[in-house]
Formats: sequence, structure tokens, C-alpha cells
Amino acid sequence: MSFASLGVLVSWWWITVFLCISGLAFAAGIQVVKDIPSTYLYPIDGFLPFNIHRGTQTMLSLMVPGANFSDPRGVACALLKTDHDANSPQNDVVITVIGVNSAAGEIIFNVGLKDLRRFGSTGTGDKQFMAPTGAAINSDGDVAIADTGNNRIALLKHDGMRMTWVRGIGLMGTRVGQFAAPMGAAYDSQSNLYVADTGNNRIQVMDPKGHWRVLSTPPLEGPSAIAVIDAKEPWTFYQQGPYANRLAVIDRKGARLLTLTQDGQILAQVNEDRVNDPPMKLWGCAFDYYGNLVATDFEKSCLRKFDKDLRPVVSFGSAGEDDFQFFQPRGIAFNHQFGQVLVAEKESVQYFWNGADAVDLKPAQEAQKIRIPFYLTERALITADIKTERGVVVKSLAKDQDLEQGPQELDWVPEGSVSKGDYVLKLKVMATYSTRDRIAKEITVPVSYTK
Repeated sequence: MSFASLGVLVSWWWITVFLCISGLAFAAGIQVVKDIPSTYLYPIDGFLPFNIHRGTQTMLSLMVPGANFSDPRGVACALLKTDHDANSPQNDVVITVIGVNSAAGEIIFNVGLKDLRRFGSTGTGDKQFMAPTGAAINSDGDVAIADTGNNRIALLKHDGMRMTWVRGIGLMGTRVGQFAAPMGAAYDSQSNLYVADTGNNRIQVMDPKGHWRVLSTPPLEGPSAIAVIDAKEPWTFYQQGPYANRLAVIDRKGARLLTLTQDGQILAQVNEDRVNDPPMKLWGCAFDYYGNLVATDFEKSCLRKFDKDLRPVVSFGSAGEDDFQFFQPRGIAFNHQFGQVLVAEKESVQYFWNGADAVDLKPAQEAQKIRIPFYLTERALITADIKTERGVVVKSLAKDQDLEQGPQELDWVPEGSVSKGDYVLKLKVMATYSTRDRIAKEITVPVSYTK
């Protein structure tokens, strides 16, 4: 790719990183990574100019003069129908992302590959926001902002080129269609809007015709974030059964995460006592393609991934500003079709692709068999070979074997001709979508065999 000027280069930097515009089809060959966490991965070398995958204040200032990260909060993304290529859906790689710049009372958004813009200011009128928190966008370009300080939901429209104000809905109150400091918003694929009505300890739902209802749920305590997944979404694994249509809600000041049916019945919940490394203070949450739930942990500065039954899968990242680290992460968004992941932080936003990892890999001999247990953080294609220390393959245990997320095991039963001694297990892990055929994780561990 050539750049006619520094300005064009900066535009591509920022739009590609901050707004997660990802041409996954551009990638060629498989990049092998080692010794890094790989549940989520940065794009392959050469995909982004200078391999930049974190939008910083410097980039924002260059792209939008005068703009600053001012307590960024929610983030949301969608493939707009105006960007959809019906003849070649594999080219549907230009997604629209909106981010809430809370303290500035504004929304930052992209216009395809052309521009990065901001909308709004601090205030109580039209085109204004007061400490907004959550954000939602659907494929029609309908945008909903949880305008927390104004006790309302702001409805906007993104037509593929510009953002316009539609109307503000609600005022302070407890009646249907009224709100008390709402903090979360999410659209399902049928354009029903779900709102975490935080101060009223409830969830409200608006149908596409603008009619509101209060969702009947067990008691909630200050619900602050909400996510939704449904069977009619074109890019989701579960299209029937109990995992197809679900809500996720964070409440109790980030100490509890729940999944609910879309009529409000609890399916599962997780508290601090069910995670390996408490305390936790969850901020945002999003469903991925396989129906897992990923939440940002503001306290631990990490992502917490839970399976479809809210069993902990993995904690990803740590506090810091290096790669695979986070600084007070807030909003999170997934594009299910290609597996892009956006994470908003205190002073930046990071961009990942969905990946896979094998953890707790501990080969051990039992009688004449070598057990190789491990835990997959994502459904993955597994290739495993036992080799001599010089690299000669002794036994191939798996070749692109499709294994489910969760505990797994491979076994090696050495043949009689195999000598006792030290060997090496080489395990290759590759996600089944997103980074598939682009990035693979290679893990090497020693294996001892005594006859």
C-alpha cells in the first residue's frame, strides 16, 4: 500500500486502529507466534502500517485536531447495510465503530475509510450529552446512547456519511419510558433496543415502533452494562436452543454478571467467589460468535472470558501499557462476522482479532502412556507432534483436529521401538475463524518417557 502524504498515512493509522476497519482478506500465509497470550491477537505483521494496534492520544490529535480522550466509556460496532457487498460478503470488512467520549459529551465515529469525526457537546439540549456511558448501533445505522446525566436515551442516525440527531427519549422518573441515570444500551438483530436503567434497577426494551416495556426480571442492583445475542443474527453460532437468544447484564457495581433469556429469566450468574483471582469490577461486556461472554475488568485491567454457562475460561491481559496489557478497560465490542475486538481504555482503544490458546499444558506419564492434558480458551484446530530433541517426528498425535473450547487431552502410547529419554511436544493452536489460516500459536514443552 502506498501513501501519498503523511496526512493520508495518519488517517489510515487511526481509522484502521481506532475504528477497527479490518480487511482480513488482505492477509496471506500463516504467521506463527510463540510465548505470548493468544486468546486475542493483534493483526498479523504488515497488516497495519507500522503494526500499530493501539489508538493513542497522539493519533487522535493528528486525526481530529482538538479532540482528546476524555473519560472514554462505551464502544459499539456494526456493518452498515450501506457498506454491505451482497455479491461478495467476504469483502464486508469496513465496519462502523462509535465511541463515547464521556467527559467531553461527544461521540467519535468513522465514515468508512474516509474520515474520523465527532458529534455532540456537553449540555442538556438536542445534539448534547451529559456524562454519556453506553452505546449501541445496528446495521441500519440506528445509534442509541445512554445519556446518563440527562436521564434519557439519545437516538441518532448514521447514514454511512454523517451522524444526525433524531430525538432524546425519556426524562427522570420510574414510569415506562422514563429513566434514572441509564448506563447501558444494546440492539438485537431485529432492532429491539435494550437499556440498562441503572438507577431504577431494571431493564427496559423499546421495539422498532418505539413502544417501551419493562422487562420482568429477578431483582437487579444497579445494572450498568448490557449485551444481547439472538438467533436471527446472521453471524452467530447458536441459532436455536437455550444459547441462541440471551441477554447479559452487569450489576452490583461490577461484582456480578448474569445471563438472562430475552423475557428476563436468569440462565446463569457469576460473582467474585466463582473467579480464580478476585476481586473483580466488571465494566462492559459483549457476546462473541460462539456465545461466550467477554467482560472488561476495570479493577484487574484485564478481559475475563466466560463460556456460555458463565464458567470462567481465561483472564486475558494485565495492568500496563505494553502489548497485551490494559489501563482501566471500559467498553468492549465484537464484530461476529470476522472476529474483530475493540476494547476502550482510559486513554486509548485497542484492536484485536479473535484467537485461541492452550493453557495448563502439563504432560505426565501414567504406566506406558503419556497423558497430555490442556485447556483450550477457544474452539481451535490442533496439530500435535512428538519429536526428538533434534526435531525428528516420532509420533503425530493430531493434524488440524477440531477441538471444543475447554479441557482437552491428547495421549501418546510409545511403540516398542521408542527408546526411553527426553522428547519434545510441539502443539499448534489455530482458531476456527477470524485468525484462521492467518495466525497460529505454537507451544513447545518437554516430554520425558521412561519404559
